[in-house]
Amino acid sequence: MREGLAREFPEAVRAAAWTRGRLGVWSEPPAWATISAIGAGLLGSALAQAAVGLTGEAFLALQSSPPLPLFPLVTIAGSAAAAAVALGVGGPVVLGLYLAYVALGVALRIPGLLTFCERAGGVFPGPGNDLCTVMGFLATLWPQFVGIGLGIALARAIATRGSGINATLRIAGGYALAQLVMAQVWASTVARTENAVSSGVTVAAFAVAAAVAAGVIAAQLPRGIRSAAVVAGISLLPWLTLQLPNALRTAAAALSPEHVGPMLVGIAIQPMAAAFLVLTAAVAARGRFVPRDTA
Repeated sequence: MREGLAREFPEAVRAAAWTRGRLGVWSEPPAWATISAIGAGLLGSALAQAAVGLTGEAFLALQSSPPLPLFPLVTIAGSAAAAAVALGVGGPVVLGLYLAYVALGVALRIPGLLTFCERAGGVFPGPGNDLCTVMGFLATLWPQFVGIGLGIALARAIATRGSGINATLRIAGGYALAQLVMAQVWASTVARTENAVSSGVTVAAFAVAAAVAAGVIAAQLPRGIRSAAVVAGISLLPWLTLQLPNALRTAAAALSPEHVGPMLVGIAIQPMAAAFLVLTAAVAARGRFVPRDTA
């Protein structure tokens, strides 16, 4: 049957082969493979979020609303990309490590949710569920479960090229891990002690710190600056298609003066982080290869 379809549709077969080659990944040791899988999840989520933003803008222009919620697709796409790359790069062991990372992320959400539920009197209505109940919280995880299952099913579509370095995915994974660490540091130290403007500035500082960490990783890799630019560009797509249009609409409305500063800081965070990611990669790479004058 496969041979018959290939004879009938040779262009489709060639297109599929070309796409599979472009989606190829290098096999890596388990630790780096897990980071690459996390990076695939970050990039997949960013691309899906950009698509959701464009779709939302299209429905807004038509003065209608999408028939189904679109944002779960972001989580599904990210989880599917990460699970597929985990299997392709490192096999079941790396998939298990990625699942442990997912479980860690879920666990880190629980303390904040418990605090909010205590302050809200034990009721935190979500879309059809009370998130302060165990079943309601677990129900919110369905996009991750669907995405992971989809990624496992699609893992065979990713070609493995042999041993090597997935530079772009590794940089994105390092960026995602640095963001996770910085978010936890911010939440445990300053999140509850600052006003809106200073809190936004602190968030920007932590975002830049995460980008710098990813830039340092990029400087150690072949074609690291180019790969860092790719990660920075993809990370800006949701900002361009979703955050910036929403901010402009908010600014066009009757925005009170005390909200202008926090809004401007929030708009600037992602472009600053993207710039620092590429700049750090370039500076750190130059420091590695340009000899210093010790005289």
